[in-house]
Amino acid sequence: MNYSNLRHRIIFLKPCGNTINGMNENVTHWISFKPTNKSVDESDVYLSEDDKGNPILTYDSGVLYSHTMALQKYAVWANVAPQTGREYEESQKIRAETTYNINVRYFPGITSDMKIMYGVKVFNIVSVLDINERHTNLKIVAAEVDRNGCQ
Repeated sequence: MNYSNLRHRIIFLKPCGNTINGMNENVTHWISFKPTNKSVDESDVYLSEDDKGNPILTYDSGVLYSHTMALQKYAVWANVAPQTGREYEESQKIRAETTYNINVRYFPGITSDMKIMYGVKVFNIVSVLDINERHTNLKIVAAEVDRNGCQ
């Protein structure tokens, strides 16, 4: 892997239980995850949305968490490249879906039930591939989540 191609900063998000929202719906809570080769401390920084639907990180109390601080504390270097795009019809609505290839250094603990935050985009991880099983780099296939929360 050519590590000089890792020019994007991404933040991994892992599920951290469910909460009940105002409409009595079960909603998954997403927490920031810093992949390291050491034990990882739990955090009180969660994925949320602003009034325009953009993903943001907030403290458990609801106070906005600085994006600059999030990049310094949780982000890892990656290469994010679109792979395919398609449109499909779902419930008489046209949905757009873009699939991305995301290459990062190898980190243990990255699974397909996690999400990735890249700028104002959130990706659902479809698969995590350990290239050649050598524990040097991961190829992650991810699908972009649209503003309505659908994949």
